[in-house]
Amino acid sequence: MSKLPVYEIFGPTIQGEGLYCGYRTVFLRLAGCDYKCSWCDTKHARRISDAREILSEEEIIERLNSRAEQITRRITITGGNPCIHELERLVELLHQQNYKIHIETQGSIIPPWLYKVDHVCISPKPPSSGNITEILSFADFMLSEISKELKVVVKTGEDYTYARQVHSEYKSCPLILQACTDNDPVLVLKWLIEKASADPCLGDNIKILPQLHALIGID
Repeated sequence: MSKLPVYEIFGPTIQGEGLYCGYRTVFLRLAGCDYKCSWCDTKHARRISDAREILSEEEIIERLNSRAEQITRRITITGGNPCIHELERLVELLHQQNYKIHIETQGSIIPPWLYKVDHVCISPKPPSSGNITEILSFADFMLSEISKELKVVVKTGEDYTYARQVHSEYKSCPLILQACTDNDPVLVLKWLIEKASADPCLGDNIKILPQLHALIGID
């Protein structure tokens, strides 16, 4: 048995981002990240010391069960960056409980247990974040058969160029272009839609989306 730094467990609510936007899920947010992005919307969970509780895998399962009940069997593990933690046992226990496990990470660290989950959203960080993710850092994982998507938060023209590079490297993988909510999300979203809609270098497996929960003001 090990202990994990938990910032919060919440839901059921909707997934506000990515391919599963609008689907119901329960969230497990772990504290700690290897990045310090300028526009991070979870700066409060950036350090492991920010954890509100230190829980065992069994305690986490108990909390998740009490929230998920008969509503959803989808668990989204996020952070921070959950891939800095050893989650193999938690993944195993969640699967024993028939949960579908979704992971959100920037792709800077690819632990062995990541190959055992049900869906991975890799969100490499673009120039405006101040922590640019090396596009090839998750290349081996992209060859796996795990269900996956790419998501790039776009705030600037440089970010858009970075997103195109990600798409060029991994053309077969769905790519979400997500408007940054750091300033006016609607303004950025409109600009992004106009730019991407007229771009012949993008394939038909890209989607332009807002951060839905932030846009409408729900947790």
